[in-house]
Amino acid sequence: MRPLIGISAHEVMVTDGDVSTFHHVVSAAYIKAVRKAGGVPVLLPIVEPDDVTAALDGVDALLMTGGGDVDPSSYDAEADPMTSRVDPKRDLHDIALVRAAVERELPTLAICRGSQILNVALGGTLVQHIDGHFDLERYNESAHEVSVEPGTSLAKILGDEVAGVNTLHHQAVADPASAACIVARASDGTVEALEVNGGRALGVQWHPELLRHRPEHLALFRSLVEAAAR
Repeated sequence: MRPLIGISAHEVMVTDGDVSTFHHVVSAAYIKAVRKAGGVPVLLPIVEPDDVTAALDGVDALLMTGGGDVDPSSYDAEADPMTSRVDPKRDLHDIALVRAAVERELPTLAICRGSQILNVALGGTLVQHIDGHFDLERYNESAHEVSVEPGTSLAKILGDEVAGVNTLHHQAVADPASAACIVARASDGTVEALEVNGGRALGVQWHPELLRHRPEHLALFRSLVEAAAR
């Protein structure tokens, strides 16, 4: 059986005719990447934190998605003026979801905001604004390179210690959680990837789902699916 990959969804207001209601959504790019890698995507809606363990019982791996900024109160910081699109309800759910996944060593790939959530959930902090790291025009091509630590799970997955990545963020890891290892950085020192539990949980700051046409980025999803199948 193909493994079930749980993808963290978020709420948006959708207007259909005269009716506007909240819907749980996931970008189609994540779904396409999971399917292309051989997995079956399963959307995980926002639930009460007490219910996240039951939600994870139904999947073989977890994919944490990107989105708005993480509420600075989650890591005991005051909000920077540049911090925006904060969703405390989503933060509460996502943090609980990641903690439960790490505790049971569930294969996890956390992307952009998801990588930041992975760090915050385990006790780390974030830089609330970085200039020059949001390049929407090159969303599906290389905007800069990242240097990957040799011998890490990420280096093995990518097949190289240098990778060209897109960049669609303005926040990043500041202090890494004690359980997390920094395994990639941009040339300006910005943290671009984290590993937890020897890479069982991997967070990347770029968006590989938008680069799935390139084998080294699709490999991140293939690795997740393969780990889920074991």
